[in-house]
Amino acid sequence: MKSRLWNLLPHEYAPFFRILHIIVAFLILSQIINSNLTETEAIAEHSLEGVITWMHIISGFGLIICGILMLCWMLTQRGFSYYFSWATLDFSGIKQDLKTLTRFRLPDAHSGGVASTIQGFGVLALLIVALSGGLWFLLDTMHSNMAETIIHWHKFLTTFIEIYFYAHGAMGVLHLLIEAYKNRTPNLVD
Repeated sequence: MKSRLWNLLPHEYAPFFRILHIIVAFLILSQIINSNLTETEAIAEHSLEGVITWMHIISGFGLIICGILMLCWMLTQRGFSYYFSWATLDFSGIKQDLKTLTRFRLPDAHSGGVASTIQGFGVLALLIVALSGGLWFLLDTMHSNMAETIIHWHKFLTTFIEIYFYAHGAMGVLHLLIEAYKNRTPNLVD
């Protein structure tokens, strides 16, 4: 069962990226769960809220490292235009995928397509949220007046990574179900 599930997961060609992907997913999930129990004032306290806040901060710095690793790996493996072709105003891959979707078929991942664009946006969102949290921590440590503004931006931007996390997870589960269905049904074409 475990090996069947492992084989259904994407990125079978790149075990490093697959494991990094899983680590990032678990870290984001832990951030979502413990974020409601954190208090900015609890950093200096010896309490449960203080421990949870420090767990949030430490795993946030872990997400910065993982996000940078993920972005670097993506760029070295496939290049900038694979994930960010929209930045050069090349929308041909997205148009192609939208045509495929209108025929009720899932498009394959390719350069500039919907899947690669969404993955690029996801990593950027992850880095923006994690870096804004890290910036807040540094400013708060220095007792800067900007810390309050940055923490509000961090909380606002977190909404986008949460939406991405749930939508990406749902699409991943849908993909697994479709693949499992395709593997179970007899091929009628043969």
